[in-house]
Amino acid sequence: MKFHIESLHLWLASGETRTLSFLPNKVNVITGASHTGKTAILDIFDYCFFASRHRISESIINESTLWYGLKIHVNDKVYTLARRAPSGSAISSDYYFSSIGEIPDEAPEANIREPALKALLGADFGIDQDVKIPFGGQVLRTGSRISLRYFLLFNTISQDIITHSEQFFDKQDQPRSREALPRIFDIAVGIDTVENILKRDKRAQLERSLARLQKQSLKTDENRETFYGELAETTARAMSYGLIADNSDAEQAVATLQRMVVEREAGPGLFVSGRYEEISAELYRVSRKIRGLRKFLGEYTTHKNVLSETADSLKPIASLKDNHADTVRTSVFSEILDRLEEGLHEIKAEISKKNPLESNVGELIKELEGQRERLQGELQALPSGSAVFENEKERYIFIGETKAKLEMFAGTDQKSPRNFEAEIENLERKIEELTVLSPEERRKHFTSVLDETIQEYIALSNVALGNYGEYRSAFDYKEKKLHLRKPKTAFIENVGSSSNHMFLHLFLFLGLHEVIMSNGGQHVAPFLIIDQFSRPYWGNDENDGVENERPDEQDRDVNESDVAKVHTALKLLNHFITQANSLGKEFQIILFEHINPKYWEGLENFHLVEIFRDGNALIQGAQASS
Repeated sequence: MKFHIESLHLWLASGETRTLSFLPNKVNVITGASHTGKTAILDIFDYCFFASRHRISESIINESTLWYGLKIHVNDKVYTLARRAPSGSAISSDYYFSSIGEIPDEAPEANIREPALKALLGADFGIDQDVKIPFGGQVLRTGSRISLRYFLLFNTISQDIITHSEQFFDKQDQPRSREALPRIFDIAVGIDTVENILKRDKRAQLERSLARLQKQSLKTDENRETFYGELAETTARAMSYGLIADNSDAEQAVATLQRMVVEREAGPGLFVSGRYEEISAELYRVSRKIRGLRKFLGEYTTHKNVLSETADSLKPIASLKDNHADTVRTSVFSEILDRLEEGLHEIKAEISKKNPLESNVGELIKELEGQRERLQGELQALPSGSAVFENEKERYIFIGETKAKLEMFAGTDQKSPRNFEAEIENLERKIEELTVLSPEERRKHFTSVLDETIQEYIALSNVALGNYGEYRSAFDYKEKKLHLRKPKTAFIENVGSSSNHMFLHLFLFLGLHEVIMSNGGQHVAPFLIIDQFSRPYWGNDENDGVENERPDEQDRDVNESDVAKVHTALKLLNHFITQANSLGKEFQIILFEHINPKYWEGLENFHLVEIFRDGNALIQGAQASS
């Protein structure tokens, strides 16, 4: 990522415009006396970048300004963004934006809303709108979008933090910023990536879905088991009433009870064994059919026997026909004989005919006998001494209880007519296919590389560190702090003085930015604003420091003097710009100081912006808060 601030603009109530210009790839220094507005520049930068509260001094600066603005270069684009000055403690929601870096001659007019401007700049910072806070806290909830402002924590070292022994990042007194730092740190420094975060979020969603599905599946099984447990008592009672056979399994019991509820819920007379009566009645009907069919079959057989006997009695007709010449005949003899012969032929034909009736009736009787045998077996399985309902109320109570339990079972079963096993298997397959890199190993590697990088800065500054010049860098990833470790031991030293803490802050931020640049980071802009690192030596005094050397230290080695330590810090910043350029990267440092320009003479990467002295200040001709 490329980024630098080209200029700062204040549109004043007087109609004038105050401008400060900065160079890329330089340490841009604004130096001068206290109460001239140097620190206010850091507050203005923060305000223009969507601060939800401001620290700009109301006296002189804010009361004299209508709008604050910055002209910035982001990658290959030039933007101007400005924000209307706050009114007292109330911030403004009015923003001006130019996508070509246009600077209005007069006070700007609001032309863009904050969410749109945030989204536009966020895209340039490589912040995907789908990337969410990975874990929540008291202020930031899980799933909240990552804000551009969180990454600006890597771009400032204020005078409040530069010598702090415990805190290394600004705004850690603000709950939102305090919670944001550990949540965006990995993606900021390149330990994690947007792609991997989105994959991890997707995997987490799938794992939550899998857990819910497994829970639903288990709940359904538990409900079914609970139902069958509660059904046991109902089944036992139903058996005692003769409604269910003793050898019925659970599924059969459910089916029988459901049929009983449907058929008997509105019907009267369930005072004795309903099932026993049903079977007995059916058995009677089957037996009656069998008896009827057998009687019919017997009568049919008798009929055929009678026909056979009749045929036998008519056999002499044939003999009479053959010997009719010897027979005494009357006038009607031949007619009678012909009629008898004709009847004989009909009887023989009927007897000889193959009628399937007997076979069909026999098969039907056999089927009914099988049905009767089954009903007799079921009847025998019912309890011999079936209980009876004492009254109509008891019958309805039993039916109601049974119906409620059946509906509970049907409800849970119908709400989840799903193949849980197949769905669970599908989710498990998707989770397995989603390759998510664990950041643990990358964190260890990052910490190792950061410590190696910082160790080079320690070597360059070892004289200024005195007794700790040979100590080793020991970055605490969990606490986001830099410590010094005694060589060849695990002992972490308490470095004590504010001067050493100042160097630790410089070491950490320069080291972080070098590693981020080496990793091709997109989210942290390559610039750093530092406010008065010389405070441990000369405080806020407006003098250049030479006059502050105590007389009893005039004969001490110059390398151990405050002047030498300040010079060492300046050389460290100069070296960092050179190192960044050697990596083919751009980097900008803006430094607010009290020191005299002579201290960075010969350092090729320094650029003097302005000296705020002798009436010159951020708001010219007036003294403002430093």
